Amino acid sequence: MSFKFNFDVDIDADSNGGCAAGEVDTINHGVAALACVEEDTAENIAAPYESIPMSIPRASSIVVDAIFCRGQRLWKRQIDDVQFQLAQQDSLDDDVLDAVKQAMTMGSTATDVIKNQYEGGLKTWECSMDLLAYLIDHCGNLFGANERPRVLEVGCGTALPSLYLLTHLPNARVCLQDYNRDVIELITIPNVLANTALAPDSTSTGDELQASSDTESCEIDIDYRRTQVLFGDDTDQIIGARTIPELTSEETNDADTRLLQRSDIQQRCAFVSGDWANFAEAARTRGQEHSFDLILTSETIYETSSYKRLHDLLECMLARPSPDAGHAHVPMVLVAAKSIYFGLSGSVLSFEQYVRSRGIFAIESIWQSGGSMGRELLRMTWRN
Repeated sequence: MSFKFNFDVDIDADSNGGCAAGEVDTINHGVAALACVEEDTAENIAAPYESIPMSIPRASSIVVDAIFCRGQRLWKRQIDDVQFQLAQQDSLDDDVLDAVKQAMTMGSTATDVIKNQYEGGLKTWECSMDLLAYLIDHCGNLFGANERPRVLEVGCGTALPSLYLLTHLPNARVCLQDYNRDVIELITIPNVLANTALAPDSTSTGDELQASSDTESCEIDIDYRRTQVLFGDDTDQIIGARTIPELTSEETNDADTRLLQRSDIQQRCAFVSGDWANFAEAARTRGQEHSFDLILTSETIYETSSYKRLHDLLECMLARPSPDAGHAHVPMVLVAAKSIYFGLSGSVLSFEQYVRSRGIFAIESIWQSGGSMGRELLRMTWRN
């Protein structure tokens, strides 16, 4: 069955999860604190809800790295490539992008989170790889007879778990949410496109694939695709005859529209940004609660102050169980997290205690990495 999340878009184990993650980052370590849950006040909820249309980056190309997990390959945009794009766009509003720019320019010393400004969406977090590995191993059993699963990834960032579902479940409908609009536009949407409508193809599109013994990357030539979709075999003649051999803005817009129409990805994927409380309020206002069969989230329980807003969003968005007892699918939330976030207030134990205290969901650990720096996968389902 289809669903309308318009949010303006109509869309009908081992220690490291067995993944070669490339760039996998961890939150700074210190002393764990199992503190009382202190809720953020309304004044601290900064980012408004926004629905973001899918668009091809205004760049001639994008550079992506291969991420391998359980024998599967996904493509993820390089941060250096984002920095290059920003450097070419003189008209950007510096005030809007300050936090994201700061996180990128600081490189390996970057602050993981800037409270109420940037929530770490530029990085591929370690536990998202655990969640990806779990989906690869169990995807066939998650949805039962449901042939058109509806999936929400909360705090998606690079969105690797959802990318796997989009590329392996052709009827899946996925909504990707991150705190920062800039992360969605600069990282999440390009990642979706790099695995679908703009997937690398060195044999026919001018893409440059580079591979070594342990890495693989590709420069996806978007301008080549644009000229081909507009002019086909006459590209060299038409572009070569111009004083400035570039596409006009109108031609670029036309080409991007045509490229997106070649794929069904616009009908299968929606993007939203903003604070969780504002996202939930937007869903309630539009009568779009309980829209998702599966909700995914990774590395989002590192602060106890966010538990209430996260729990409220999950309660608002997770589909109710089917009254048909023969329906095999059970709506669920999968939470990937570190057992303890050293130096921060959150932990798996404190989150489990909070969820149980609310009395809405049952929660259980379904995978543990073991070792001194433990990681876990939690499953949440509606209580009977």
